[in-house]
Amino acid sequence: MKLSNVRKILFITLSNIGDVILTLPVLSALKDNFPEAGIDIVVGPRPREVFKKDPRANRVFIYDKYAGFKDKITFIKKLKAEKYDLAIDMKASLLPLLIGAKYRSAIFPIARSGIKHKRLIHLESLRPFGLIYKKQKNIYIDDEARKKIEDILQTSGIKDADIIIGVCPGSKSHLKQWKKQGFASVINSILGNSQYKVILIGDTNEAGISKEIAAAVRQQGVIDLTGKTSLNELFALIEKFNLLLTGDSASLHIASDLGVRVAAIFGPTDPEEYGPRGKEDAVMRKDLKCSPCKKAQCKFGTHECMTAISAEEVLSTIRKVLK
Repeated sequence: MKLSNVRKILFITLSNIGDVILTLPVLSALKDNFPEAGIDIVVGPRPREVFKKDPRANRVFIYDKYAGFKDKITFIKKLKAEKYDLAIDMKASLLPLLIGAKYRSAIFPIARSGIKHKRLIHLESLRPFGLIYKKQKNIYIDDEARKKIEDILQTSGIKDADIIIGVCPGSKSHLKQWKKQGFASVINSILGNSQYKVILIGDTNEAGISKEIAAAVRQQGVIDLTGKTSLNELFALIEKFNLLLTGDSASLHIASDLGVRVAAIFGPTDPEEYGPRGKEDAVMRKDLKCSPCKKAQCKFGTHECMTAISAEEVLSTIRKVLK
């Protein structure tokens, strides 16, 4: 499909931070292919901060899926009045059609065979328009956030020669979380080398998990920044890591986009769809008949796909990735 006179674009993304990060290559491609166009964003309430300072975003509209019917109709009318030339929807919903965009992405997902990474699936929405994506870092980080993180690291006693390992023990679903005692054991071993520094990260509601892990670590050198940074500051912090140890989390996708090495622990979700994509990254998982089940609950009640992964395995993987 040949596009012409595209001046106003609506980019409709998702509702969770990690999912939004996986759609950012599409935003980059839209800006690269239409550098003079204004791009408005529709996003859920939680990840709005992803775009707060991003110069690619003209305006950000917050879509609340729990809003009442009348509010949703008002929202659609507001967007329709904007008369968008192009609407690209990561939800594959009716919204681009309802707002009358001149060009719009497909309502139904493109048919595909086999398992693909979600990042690649999102980029497929551009294929019918012949738009090209150039490989790049897609997360925007402002200078103020970088300066704030530099100050925090300096105050925390981290030197330029130190190797910084980020640890994200939490996840949106408890089924994706590895055992807390495992994280504590790995961190204890890591901190046996004085050149290594460990920084705990995560969302505000994961602060309790990090606090328990930090309390169980006998060695000095753990810095707990869980819930203590803005999202843009978290981007700047992860950018400084030499390695991120995590489960299937938003932090994984942030690190992967920024080119930071990742050691990821996977259980119920499929790393082929959500895993890190760097050549030096590593995934730790158990090859069980039931995994990946992609379920919200373990039908056996054992959570074996995660509990069977030992601290020794994780530590060995970290050492290989850091070589």
